[in-house]
Amino acid sequence: MAVDLKIKSNSKQVSKKFKRFQSVLPRIIDKGVKQAGFQLIDIIRTKTKKGINYKDSVFAPYSQGYLKKLNREGKSTNVDLFYTGRMLGSLTSRKTGKHKVSLGFSNAQMLQRALFNQVLNEPKREFFGFNNRTEKIISKQFNRFIEKELQKFKL
Repeated sequence: MAVDLKIKSNSKQVSKKFKRFQSVLPRIIDKGVKQAGFQLIDIIRTKTKKGINYKDSVFAPYSQGYLKKLNREGKSTNVDLFYTGRMLGSLTSRKTGKHKVSLGFSNAQMLQRALFNQVLNEPKREFFGFNNRTEKIISKQFNRFIEKELQKFKL
């Protein structure tokens, strides 16, 4: 009694899909990290415009002298670190390594202005940063993006 057993396999197709997946995954992660950087910039700008720092507390009020200057010029007296819009406008995100993105200022003068607001001025108005809540929001969005991209492979 003899038994003939023939097995057909699609191992070549599976191997091909995994190789393609392996080459595309780093690009997907980099794209997700870049999106996370842009999302953090948007959160920083939104919070600053609302007059709250990255820790979700209200900014310290402007000095009386500065308030008088803003009134004379017809500008808003809300503490939102907005005078010309150049400082927050120069906030950028760029890839700095494998799966890594850094936020910074594209203009040296605006970097000095941000440093003054963040560190040197009294009272400090810390706008450049993120807390655990913001980190969770960005992380959740990143994970959604990666899952959505991976679903395209139908493994």
